[in-house]
Formats: sequence, C-alpha cells, structure tokens
Amino acid sequence: MRVVPGEDRAHSRAVFTFDIAPEALFAERSRQFAAWGIPAPTVARARAGITDMWGTGPHGWVPVWARLAREAEAEGRWLRAAQLWGAARFPAPATPERQEAYERQRAAYARAAGGRRLPVRFARGTVEVPLDGARVSLPVHLMARRRRRRPGTLVLSGGVDTWKVELHRMAMATALATGLLVVCVDMPGTGEAPGPLTPDADRLLAGLVSELRRWRPGAPVACLGLSFGGHWAVKLALRGVVDAAIDIGGPTGAAEPEEPVDVLALPYGMPGILANALGLDGMPEAREIDALLAGFSLRRQGLLDPAPTDSAVPLLAVNGAHDHFVPRGDTARLADLPGTTVWIVPRATHCAAEHIRPLLAATWTWLLTRPQFR
Repeated sequence: MRVVPGEDRAHSRAVFTFDIAPEALFAERSRQFAAWGIPAPTVARARAGITDMWGTGPHGWVPVWARLAREAEAEGRWLRAAQLWGAARFPAPATPERQEAYERQRAAYARAAGGRRLPVRFARGTVEVPLDGARVSLPVHLMARRRRRRPGTLVLSGGVDTWKVELHRMAMATALATGLLVVCVDMPGTGEAPGPLTPDADRLLAGLVSELRRWRPGAPVACLGLSFGGHWAVKLALRGVVDAAIDIGGPTGAAEPEEPVDVLALPYGMPGILANALGLDGMPEAREIDALLAGFSLRRQGLLDPAPTDSAVPLLAVNGAHDHFVPRGDTARLADLPGTTVWIVPRATHCAAEHIRPLLAATWTWLLTRPQFR
C-alpha cells in the first residue's frame, strides 16, 4: 500500500456566517467536544468565556478556544491542541480566523502523530482517486493495529461539521478493536475533500474504494459514516460499491413524504452549516435550500427500491429515537431493504451520542460477524 505525503492545506470554498448562539451550541455539542478528547473542565472554561460566536474580541469563539489551544501547545500536548483548534474552527470555516484555526489544527495534529509512538500504525497523506476519467488528490488518515491485523478495510467519515482529525480517537479505537485498516476521510464538501457537497459526491468515495481494492486485492471494504457521513455509507451499500456499511444518524430520504424536514427550522445552526458545505455564499431562501437538499433523497434517486436479496450488501442503520435533525423514518424504514438491520436507540438523540461508546462496540461486532469479514 502506498500513500503520498500530503500538503497541509484546505480546499477553497465560499463561506459565510449565520445566526447561532454560542450557548445553544455548547448545550448541544459539549458532549461531542469531550468525545474528541477535550477534557470536560476545558470545555467548561471555553463555555464560561465565550459570548460572541463570530467576533474577534476577547470573548469571541475563536479567540477563547485559541488561547486554550496555545496553552496545550506550550505544554507539548499536541493532540489536545489539535482538538482545541478543531473546536476553534467549528462549526464551519466561515471566517478567516476559523480558516487559520483549521491550518493550526492540522499542523498540531501532524506534530502529535509524528512526535510520539501511537498504539497504532499511522500515516497521513493523499490518495490519488479516480474520478470522471481523471485523478484527484484525497487526503486521508490511515490507522492499523501493529499485530494480528485482518485483511479488510473500513472507510470512516464524519458529517458536515466533524472532520477526520476530530475522529482520531474513534478511528484509533476502531482499528485496535477490529484489526481492520481504518481509512479516515473528510466527507465531500468538508475539510480537505475536494469540491462542494453535491448529491453525486459519492463518486469521490467510490473512487477511493476502488483504489483501496487495488491496494489490497480480494480484501473486503466497509464504510462507517456518522451523521451526514451515514448518508454516503448507505448509498455506497445500495450501489454495491462496498461489502458492508454502517450508517449512524445519516439522512436518507427514506421517511418521505410523511416526515418532511423544514431545513431552515433545524436547530443549532444546522441550516448555515449545511449551506456552507453546499458551497453557497449566503443563506438561501426556504424553497431554494429545500430543492437543493431534495436531490440527496435516496428514495427520489430510486435507490430504496428493494434489490434482490442475494445481491444485497449488509447494511446496519442506527440512530437515536429522538434525533433533532433527521426524521426517525430515515433510519427505521431502511429495515424494508434486504440485508438491512436497524437499531433505534431509546432515550437518545442525533447519532445516539448519549450511548456512542457501547454503540460503537456493538457496530464492530456486527461488522466482524458479516460473512465477508469473518
């Protein structure tokens, strides 16, 4: 297997700010920041100090997180610094200060990965991915345990606001627990992935899978996607691109038409986060964004028509019973598809974040008991 060392640069996209209150974002995301590896007391310090989402004053989102990141750098805690810089660029790289924070995040992460012995074999670089008759560079993080590795590969992707550096702990735990090669990648329209978010952006991930198959002939490839990344996991499974897939909290369009989504009414700044990933230069009108996102519906694309049972790719679809972004039917109705298992987690919200650790362990077991991965 060969990965070309990559440059630490983000792809240029049109970005803009949008209405969101810092306190509301903390109320929803504090658990997520802690899951990245930021200690809860540090999250609390940031929460106490931030009153301005987009400004550059002493109580601004970026300046407060940046001070904490520099403290971690001064202590030589480069991985923690990388996660703190990730919080600084959150939820979208919509200002120059956030774009700088993203550059600082990748620089700190490079120091963390290269400066100490990780419990996994790690490589950061770019894969030349076939796309539309050409090849594009796709930055990836690769992790594998050092001994007793399995022959399979797992592509891991987050959603529109949680990118591959933030998934470091999850990727490492997955590699150690499963023995698979974990290839962590930014979802189309985010991070270092080229191009905006589009309904056919699965072609980029399909190209990555084809390259992974060339690296490891005969070895199975699976995809695990969180949040919007789960959308791509489902689509790759339904198209037969991968050998198994896990969707945690992905929007699919399976709930249509009984559970319509008012996109502009989604909480916690999600309309602005999505619009940034779509490459828009401002908040669209309701009709415009509804039309844009309708193109992502797998039902409208004809992909939810049941395939022959003998050709169905094993698919696990999971979400919390009380997701505030994705209708329950987007997950539950996938159970109508051959080869699909659905878990609706009670007393849980988006991606069942309240129970993510035992949930991940259960998904690993599910994957390793599929015939292709035994």
